[in-house]
Amino acid sequence: MTLRTYREDDFDPLLELFNRHQLAAFGEADATAEDLRTWLTTPYVDVERDIRILERDGRIVGYADVDPTREEPPRWWCDVKVDPEVDADEAVAALVAWIDERAAAEGGSIRVWTSDTDNRVVGAFRALGFEPSRHSYRMEIDLAGAPPAPSWPDGVQVRTVREDEHERVYEAVVEVWRDTNDPIDETFDEWAHWTSRHESFDPELWFLAESGDELAGFSLCRRDANDSRAGYVASLGVLRPWRRQGLGEALLVHSFAAFRARGWTRGTLGVDASSKTGATRLYERAGMSVYRDTVFLERPVGGRS
Repeated sequence: MTLRTYREDDFDPLLELFNRHQLAAFGEADATAEDLRTWLTTPYVDVERDIRILERDGRIVGYADVDPTREEPPRWWCDVKVDPEVDADEAVAALVAWIDERAAAEGGSIRVWTSDTDNRVVGAFRALGFEPSRHSYRMEIDLAGAPPAPSWPDGVQVRTVREDEHERVYEAVVEVWRDTNDPIDETFDEWAHWTSRHESFDPELWFLAESGDELAGFSLCRRDANDSRAGYVASLGVLRPWRRQGLGEALLVHSFAAFRARGWTRGTLGVDASSKTGATRLYERAGMSVYRDTVFLERPVGGRS
């Protein structure tokens, strides 16, 4: 096996590798060309510096990238994909060795992830000193049947986003995420690259809850990338002064009603299983259940403690 940088003609075989990994790990081949293209064109990503391809006999069998936070020392978020037909221990070791080398000058910690039941790849990470640190859930709800009506706090009204207020929404998202395990350190342009400038952006599915002239909460939704009959709640949050009044649940119920109105039969979202704001409990109250469990594993750069 040999490591090399990404080339433009790698796009299709790389997408195939992602889906082979995803199918083996999660039971779903859910990597999309849209998201891979968005990642490769992210403003802060240097493709030659931040991505490596693992090749065997001319075939792509592994992939790794680095996405460091801006804190000091950084946490290196690293997406690692491995073909299910190759030796996971060998492939993961080669990819992590490159991550360690790339991150050595700045130090910090490395975080990787895969399915909680992906024993093959989890075992390869653990053999290199990684330990489970957190879990993330994908949750879903069947939208069949009559929807409940949202119960809005007094004085709160909901509407869709206007074209001139994307930066206002970004500022609210940053504010809400300060109370989570992973505060947002992206600039507006970096955030917009994945949201309002993404191919999937639909302003009719970005819902803003306001109290007078103040933004109280938001639910930023789109069609699920892998299920044309499903809606996806990409980001839902309530600002501090309006919490514990039922606004989060009202926004969620409102979003589900919008999905039903489009004829979609399922709603999905992702959530930190250890959410500080109690998001998992909120989603369960709304009738959602977990259908995927992702485990995050972490260790210091270079394996140093």
